[in-house]
Amino acid sequence: MRELVLTIVYTLLIVEIGLNLFLSILNVRYRDKSLPNEVSDIYDREKYIAWKNYYMDNYRLSLIKSLIGFLTIIILLLSNYFVFIGGFADSITIKPSFQALIVIGSYFLISYVIDLIFSYISIFKIEEKYGFNKMSKKLFVIDKIKSLILTIILGGGAIYALISLYQEAGDLFFIIAWTSVTVVMIVVNISYTKIIVPIFNKLKPLEESSLKTKIIEFAKSVGYEISKISVIDASKRTTKLNAYFSGFGKAKRIVLYDTLMNKMNEEEIVAVLAHEIGHNKHKHIIFNLLQSIIMISIYVLGLMLFLSQDNFSIYFGFDKLNYGFNAILYLLLLSPLMFMLNPLFNYISRKFEYQADSYAAKNYSKEHLINALKVLSRENFSNLTPHPIYVKFYYSHPPLYQRISNIKKVKSK
Repeated sequence: MRELVLTIVYTLLIVEIGLNLFLSILNVRYRDKSLPNEVSDIYDREKYIAWKNYYMDNYRLSLIKSLIGFLTIIILLLSNYFVFIGGFADSITIKPSFQALIVIGSYFLISYVIDLIFSYISIFKIEEKYGFNKMSKKLFVIDKIKSLILTIILGGGAIYALISLYQEAGDLFFIIAWTSVTVVMIVVNISYTKIIVPIFNKLKPLEESSLKTKIIEFAKSVGYEISKISVIDASKRTTKLNAYFSGFGKAKRIVLYDTLMNKMNEEEIVAVLAHEIGHNKHKHIIFNLLQSIIMISIYVLGLMLFLSQDNFSIYFGFDKLNYGFNAILYLLLLSPLMFMLNPLFNYISRKFEYQADSYAAKNYSKEHLINALKVLSRENFSNLTPHPIYVKFYYSHPPLYQRISNIKKVKSK
């Protein structure tokens, strides 16, 4: 049985890295495909050559990071690193919850250091080389420190609470854990922009202007209430563009990147927000919330199963059940399994994007929406010719040429 379990674990890890590499190679070989007519005017020749170089630089970095991440976990498993850390944890505390924190924390720190190195290279070598980075090294360090503190507090707290709950709640673990995680998810979603975002960025209300008037007038015309419109200082980190909605009900808020306001005209910005309102009108936010609740149920059930199996720890060298290692093993195996579900989730997401595009095109303007999408793609250096199979696994949004083709078919009111 031990050999079977080990074979399954290593096979799933190898299959995941293998599929990722295969799809990445497939996509990079597709980059020279002729541009569809819908997007042929986005890049001039010089910009298109720069995009290809940017894409290849990111591809190489991603490839190296994936391989190092894979080799790291294989080495840690084969070298009995987790057994050593588990023994160390046993020597300093008898509480399983704290022991789990030490084991999981040691793995997190290794992953964090790897991610830190590659994040630095991505921002200060690649993004800066192509003119996207506006972040100083000081801000980079401050951001990483803040992220680390939040992860330790929130992530560490969640791990400790779940392990403790599993020990104390018995048969009620699933109900209590599922309810707690669901409530936390909803609270975080509602309060994210108000509490989390200000830790990293400054938000200020959109000043009284013709843009604000146009946004409010359009929202009223389609029966959509907007409580707050904020501008975020994204330009201190990047030149890339974005805008998003957050929260539910009266807590709804529109957040505009200041870079978006510098690169788009007012009609294009309203078109982008019309698209976001389309998501709300089609109840996509509610659907996504329900989907998340269902996935939480699966995650909690899976965690409960793994925490109850002492053999998983013993098969990898422990002499008894180690909650921390079992939780790590669960996350490692969950990743390839969820990867195989990506095509389904992304298909639904892309369908929602088409619906939101159609709503904006019908209720506001086809022309302004298309122009806005082109600006977003050009300024963010989007891949205009992704491989169709790669799209199924990685793209939550349809390729731009398909979105434009769909928008052009929409019948205006």
